[in-house]
Amino acid sequence: MRVESLLLALQCLLGFVHYSRALSTCSPLDLELIKRKRIEAIRGQILSKLRLSKEPEVDEEEEVKNIPAELISVYNSTMELNEEQAATPVHQTIEDPMEEEYYAKEVHKFAIKQMKENPDKFLWFNITDINHTLGLNRIISQVELRLRVEYTGQESEGRLELYQFTGNKSRYLESRFISKTIKVNLLSFDVTQTFKDWLHRSEAEQRFQLQMADNCDTLKLFPFKITGLNLKGERGDKKALLDNMPRPHILVMSLPLDGHSSSKSRRKRQTETDRVCTEKSEGCCVRSLYIDFRKDLNWKWIHEPPGYYANYCTGSCSYVWSSENKYSQVLALYRHHNPGASAQPCCVPQVLDPLPILYYVGRQHKVEQLSNMIVKTCKCC
Repeated sequence: MRVESLLLALQCLLGFVHYSRALSTCSPLDLELIKRKRIEAIRGQILSKLRLSKEPEVDEEEEVKNIPAELISVYNSTMELNEEQAATPVHQTIEDPMEEEYYAKEVHKFAIKQMKENPDKFLWFNITDINHTLGLNRIISQVELRLRVEYTGQESEGRLELYQFTGNKSRYLESRFISKTIKVNLLSFDVTQTFKDWLHRSEAEQRFQLQMADNCDTLKLFPFKITGLNLKGERGDKKALLDNMPRPHILVMSLPLDGHSSSKSRRKRQTETDRVCTEKSEGCCVRSLYIDFRKDLNWKWIHEPPGYYANYCTGSCSYVWSSENKYSQVLALYRHHNPGASAQPCCVPQVLDPLPILYYVGRQHKVEQLSNMIVKTCKCC
C-alpha cells in the first residue's frame, strides 16, 4: 500500500511539472487599463467604506475655512501610530486573516485631564466627556495610549510599567523600556479592553498609573519626565510653550454598531512577498500606483492626505508545490486532470495597510481610518 501511494504521488508530481511548464508564458498586460480600473475601483471603495452613496458636495465658503487644530492633531497622531505599527511586525496569529472591519473607523483624540496631585504618576481621563463625544451605539475598535517620556535615570535604560488604577487597587497592563540615549521616547500602549471597561463603569473619571519596575518607594521621584505636562504651574511664555507640546492622550477608533465585523485581531504582517515590480518584472509583484484625489478622482472634499500610494498586484503566477500553499497543490492536480475547469493562480494582495483621511462632509470635518487601502505585499493564490 505504501509503495502504491508513493507511485501515485510520483505520477501526480511528474504530471504537475509537465503541466506547469505550459504556464510559464503569458500575454502582455495593458498596465494603463489596469491603472484606470484600479482608480475607479478605489473611488467606489472609499465611498462605500464611508457609507456615502455619492460624493459629498463641497461648500466653497466652508472649504476655505481653517480646519480646526484639534482635528489636524488627531490626523497627525493617527498617521504617526500607523507608521509605528507598519514598522513593527505583529506576530500574533488570528483565526481568519481575511476578516476585517470593512467600514471606516472614526478617530477621536482625548488628552489627559491634568491634576494637581501626582500629575507625573497618574494619567486621568474624563469619561463623561468621552462618552458625550463618542455617543451611543458605537463599537470600540482600537484604543492606544500615547505619551512622550524623557528618561533621566542613572542607568542606560529603565522599564516603565503601566497600571489600570481603580479605587485603591491597581492592575498591571504593560511595560515599555525607555532609553537614556533617546532624548524623547515615544511610547504607545494598547488599552482597548481597559477603555471598554471604563465605559461600562459609573465613575466620571478614570486613570492610569505609571511606575518604574522594581521601585516600591512611592515617595521617590521618578527618573523620567512626561512631555506636555505643566508640573510647576508655569505661566506666560513657558505655559504657552508647554500647551503646544504633545500631551499624553488616547486615540480611539470606533464605528457604528451596524458596521461591525467579527474581526478582533490585527493582521499578521509578512514580508516574504513584498517584491516591487520593475520594468522587466513578469512574476507576481507590487506595482506602484499613486492616487491624487483632485487630479485622478476630481475630489475636493478630502483635505488630507492630498493623495496616497494605493498600489496594486500584477504579474503571472506559476503553480508552486510547497507545504505553504496547499491551495496551489489542489488546483494544480485538479487542473491537470480537468483542463479548462479552473483558472491558474492569481496575483492578489496579501498585506494591506490602513489609510487615515481628514475630510469634509455634512458641513463638518471628520477624521476616519479606512482599512485595507494600501497594498504592501502580494501573493499567488
